[in-house]
Amino acid sequence: MESLAGPRQPPGWFQPSITGVLDRARVVLAARGPRQLEEATAELLGAELYRVIRDEDRGLWFDWWFEQLVDAALARIRAEGSRNDAWQAPWWLLHGLASIGSPALSAAAQTALGRATKELRRDAYQSQPEWLRLLPRISATGEMWQLRDVYGARLAVIAGFSYPGGTDRSVFLFDIDACGLVRLVHAGVFDNVDEAAAAWRSLVGDAADRSSPAPIETGEQLACLVHYEAGEELVEGTEPRDVTDNWFRASRRTHDLAQALRKRGMALPESRSLYHDIDTEPMVEAFVAWHRTTHGTEPDPEAVDAVAAEWLEGALPGTQHAASPHRAQYQLTLISDWQPEHPVTVAVKTLLPTWVRWNGEQAGLPVHFLERAVAAAAGNPGPISERCGVDPE
Repeated sequence: MESLAGPRQPPGWFQPSITGVLDRARVVLAARGPRQLEEATAELLGAELYRVIRDEDRGLWFDWWFEQLVDAALARIRAEGSRNDAWQAPWWLLHGLASIGSPALSAAAQTALGRATKELRRDAYQSQPEWLRLLPRISATGEMWQLRDVYGARLAVIAGFSYPGGTDRSVFLFDIDACGLVRLVHAGVFDNVDEAAAAWRSLVGDAADRSSPAPIETGEQLACLVHYEAGEELVEGTEPRDVTDNWFRASRRTHDLAQALRKRGMALPESRSLYHDIDTEPMVEAFVAWHRTTHGTEPDPEAVDAVAAEWLEGALPGTQHAASPHRAQYQLTLISDWQPEHPVTVAVKTLLPTWVRWNGEQAGLPVHFLERAVAAAAGNPGPISERCGVDPE
């Protein structure tokens, strides 16, 4: 695009946003260890991204913004020099950025720190806490757990992390909703797996009441981390604060986890398109046979083919029968965007509750959970708190 239209220009929100972050950066100086500094940095950036997502409708180039923030932090350190302590806030911030940024963004922050070191008085930067040097070196411990709600389309991955020498051990929660687009809907750092699991169950509601953390033993169990869709082009404008707080950190922690898995001889599954080469025939045949046995009639073959294709397109592996209210409602919304009065559209909307019921039965859903999903497929969703993947707030 740049070869056709010339270099892109930083959007107007970049400079005031970066200046605002740096002006508020003194909050990081309250940290007393690497985890606290990491969290303060994530929250500082997250608050700004949360505002920008709601106030701006173009130029949401967050990685580029991060790079510009690194450059501006270095410039502020240079401007302040060592004549007072004002250089310390951007200095500490760069260490925090090195902890939460993707490998490329972390490298940019570390390069800036190296350049700043050459320009500060030796006694100034040598007086800084030794633990600052640990920030870029956080790594996954290899401990991993997974939880699923009763429907099977809302998943949690909890992974252990620490700084070198076992400093500030913690766990990171990836809360992923696979009812429609596979999205990271919540994330955060917790003291231990039980605390993270309790927080996740609270977010999901009664559909997760009986879910307990189970150790992850294969890379395939982490397919949700490979396939969740993120990036500036997918911003919806309704992202909660814990998602913006972890906008950069979730990507970095996924990379850290993949690196730890490679050392154990376990690899994440390969990324592949969830929208191509979809084989609907097995599900179609099984549904038709069930419909014939249960209802004594043949379903409309064109409607079955259409609903199966829509249901499986974009579906995370292992969720083909995950019949949650949220997924049913999502499917109904997609189908409603078809030609409203077209015979296939009418037939598919009529068939959808039956399709959802069949999938729920295949998954062994308890009756009261199944009825919620069927009602949603018929256009009668329950309270927001009953819908998988939708934050009760």
